[in-house]
Amino acid sequence: MTAYSSKKSLLKLGIAAMAFAATTAHAQLEYLGPVVLQGNGLGAVSTILTLQNSPSETGSVGLDATGTQVITGDALTGASQTLVRSLSELGATSAEDLRIVFNANEPDGNGIELIDLVMSIYNPSGTLLFQSGVFSPISFDSTANGIGNAGFLFGLDSADAIFAQSSAFTGDFGFNLVGLSAILGMAAGGPETFFGATTVPAIPEPATSAMLAMGMLGMTWLRRRNFI
Repeated sequence: MTAYSSKKSLLKLGIAAMAFAATTAHAQLEYLGPVVLQGNGLGAVSTILTLQNSPSETGSVGLDATGTQVITGDALTGASQTLVRSLSELGATSAEDLRIVFNANEPDGNGIELIDLVMSIYNPSGTLLFQSGVFSPISFDSTANGIGNAGFLFGLDSADAIFAQSSAFTGDFGFNLVGLSAILGMAAGGPETFFGATTVPAIPEPATSAMLAMGMLGMTWLRRRNFI
């Protein structure tokens, strides 16, 4: 084989590898902002994963190849604590509306680090239909006391939502099941819970709120100036 042929073959392999990566790689669950919720404790919402340990918490819930639920790590195993949930149970009619709420229950409202969060969707037989990609760690400076009083909202980014819609929201998709895996750091209390929901409005972060307020004041000033 000539040097030219070798280079041509390597180029073809590289293009094939990039094409394969493009079809299998997905972006992460993205942080949408904080939410203030009450009455959303264990048993009141569709809790998927509950973790408790110190100083770190690692665990998951999903399905194996036979469709049997598998719980790992620091996940609490009560049915109201850790359980795969169907899309119909979560009320999800599209991938774009599917949300995960992270409720950290730390003493004195201390901070916590969400190192990893991955969502998987299976069919009832245990076939993996969709899985979100590599997650970028997020540190939360403070948390709210009590389970179900407040949380941090996550959803699929636009690229993932399109892929999830085509792979897990077709046919009788309401029977498909959602699992989660998570890794937490700086944990000193707990339990920390993750529950599924549909579109929940997030509260703008303080910096965003300040920018919105300044924008509104500026618009008001311009209106007044134009009428003077």
